[in-house]
Formats: sequence, structure tokens, C-alpha cells
Amino acid sequence: DGGFEEKAISELFGEHKSGKSQFTHQLCVNVQLPPEHGGIGKRAIFIDTEDSYRPERIAEMVRGLDDEVLADCMERDGVDGTPDDEEAVEELVEIFLGRVHGAEARNSNMQMMLVDKAEEIVQEYRDTDFPVGLLVVDSIIGHFRAEYIGRGELANRQQKLTQHMDDLTEFASRYQAAVVIANQVMANPDQFFG
Repeated sequence: DGGFEEKAISELFGEHKSGKSQFTHQLCVNVQLPPEHGGIGKRAIFIDTEDSYRPERIAEMVRGLDDEVLADCMERDGVDGTPDDEEAVEELVEIFLGRVHGAEARNSNMQMMLVDKAEEIVQEYRDTDFPVGLLVVDSIIGHFRAEYIGRGELANRQQKLTQHMDDLTEFASRYQAAVVIANQVMANPDQFFG
């Protein structure tokens, strides 16, 4: 029925500034929507490796929802008011933002460690009305590309990246979550290797 598959990894890829991060932010909103509006009523975890996570953008996306969707979310989340009531909409925005757990990874080791931290968040919210349904890594390759430079480091980079992907695959499968990774690609990788 469309959407992103749970218990699997989906990759968004493209050149710099092609809209990957905007798409991941929209997913963090959409995962929280009721099923009748295309969501699954769950929360999101966002591992940010390139300073791309913008809570203010998520707030804009929530405010931009159709009035019918806003009204249904307000009713579901116990917000008194209507989509015309700015205070009620602001309360709903804060609820949505509270269901997106953002963490910044400063290097590849921290990025890999944050998958373990994500598992702690899953356990914390497992038996609630809003368990974790989405894990975003934006971007998957940035730190690995920066830390393992040159052909001599390709084997080490691939080994660590494979371990990271294995951890993400296990996370998706174990917690029945959608894992979405963003990956910046280049038209000509020779600029790194000469």
C-alpha cells in the first residue's frame, strides 16, 4: 500500500542539496499520523551526522498538515481546540516534536554507538501508545568517507560500514521498524582517489 517497509532498510540517495533531509523530516511527521491519514501512529529516532536535523522544519511540516489531519491528531492527542486555534496547533507541534528523538553523531564510532542508544529508546517506549516505528540516519556515509580516506583505507571503511549496516538491519528486524538512511552520492568519485 505504498510507504516504507518495516523490518527493512530503505535508502534515499542523491547529490548534495537534492532534498534527502527534507524527505527524512517529512517521514518523522508522517510516521506519527493516524493510519487513516497514511501514518502508523509511532515515534521516530533521527541520527544526525551532518547537522541536518531541524526541529523548526518539522514544526513547519506539522503546521502545514491539512485541517482534517490536524483535527484528527488533536483529538487523538487530547489537544483542546481546532486547526484555527494557534495555541492548540502549537501544543500539537510540541507533541509531535516530543516524539522525534534526535541525536548528533560527531564521528563514525559515535554514529554506530547511537544505534545502541536507539535500542534503549525503543525499550523505553515499547509498551506505550507511541512505540518507535522509524529510525533515520542522515547521512549514512559522511563520517566514514571523511575518516577513511584513500584506497588504502577502503577495506577498513567497508568493514566498519558493513558492521553498521548489520546493526541497522538487526534493529529493523528486531523492533519491526522502518530504517531509512540518506546517502549523498557523487557523480565522479575520482576526486577522492586522483
